[in-house]
Order: sequence, then structure tokens, then C-alpha cells
Amino acid sequence: MKMKWTANSFGGILLETECSNIAVNGGGTIAEMERAYIINGKLPAAIIVTCEHHHRSRNVDRFCLKHNIPLITTHLCGERLLLEGVRTMFMTVPESRLFMKLGVGISLIPVRYDSTDPFGLMVNDGENLVGIVPDGKICPAAAKFLLDCDVLLLGGAAKVPRAVFPASKTITRCDG
Repeated sequence: MKMKWTANSFGGILLETECSNIAVNGGGTIAEMERAYIINGKLPAAIIVTCEHHHRSRNVDRFCLKHNIPLITTHLCGERLLLEGVRTMFMTVPESRLFMKLGVGISLIPVRYDSTDPFGLMVNDGENLVGIVPDGKICPAAAKFLLDCDVLLLGGAAKVPRAVFPASKTITRCDG
């Protein structure tokens, strides 16, 4: 199965892999997040929060608690969220790798943004490599991590140094 992705109305993304579904960012109401992230009764294996800003983190704590879903973020971002009772896994930027029950490899990459410890990520399901940068500016040093991605998904505030990427690179805007 090829990894599929779906952007939603509040700016989050659902990745569907053969092993599991993974939600990227909150920001919607609980009902919006349930419609976007629970597909045919299947809960996401985790939700990844890329920055603490309200438009990315709103309601992730309540969603995770309600459905007993683990949250993945960085320590600094997590310190600014309400995570009491939420199963939380912390990663570091750059190049942390997480190979766990999710059945995929995840690497975090640094971006410049006006938040605390913002990051983009790459998700590898063994066949496909998807880069996701919801917000921020990709500096040339970090761009090298994204060159091998099959698809690069950018949120509205994300800026990529186009000169670094070949014209053939698939770059998709996935604004909410």
C-alpha cells in the first residue's frame, strides 16, 4: 500500500500507512479532529505536534486523552502544552529516529519559525518518503534532509528555498 495523506480543514494531515495511521497537528475542534483522524473507526497510532502555536496544538491534549492516543513532540514544545495525563513521547531535532509500534521511521528536521523548537518531519514507510513542513522556513542546511523525499507537503506559512530543490521535485501545498 502506498502511503496516503489527507490535509484537513484546520491545517492538520492524516498519514495512512499499511501499518498505522498517524495524525500531524491539531488545531481543530474535537469533532473536526475526530472526523479528520478517525477513519472507519480506526484511531491514529499517534499524533505529532510540530509547534506549540494554537493553530497547530489546540485540542490535541483533549483529543489524545479522550481516545488514549500518544502524542509525539519535542521537549521544549511539550513544556508549553497542557499534557497532564497524555501519553507523550519526546524526540529531539534534528535527525531523531522513531521506529516503534507505528511501523514507520520518523525523522525531525529543524525549521525557522516564531515558535519554540519548531520542526518539520520525514516519514518513511519502507517504500515512500514523505516530507511535511506545516510552518516555517526551510534553511538550506535542513533542505538536504528533504531532497530524497518522494513528496514534500507544505503548510501555508512554510517557505522552501526553491533554488535548492530541482524543478522536478513534487512540492504540494496542503493548507487547511
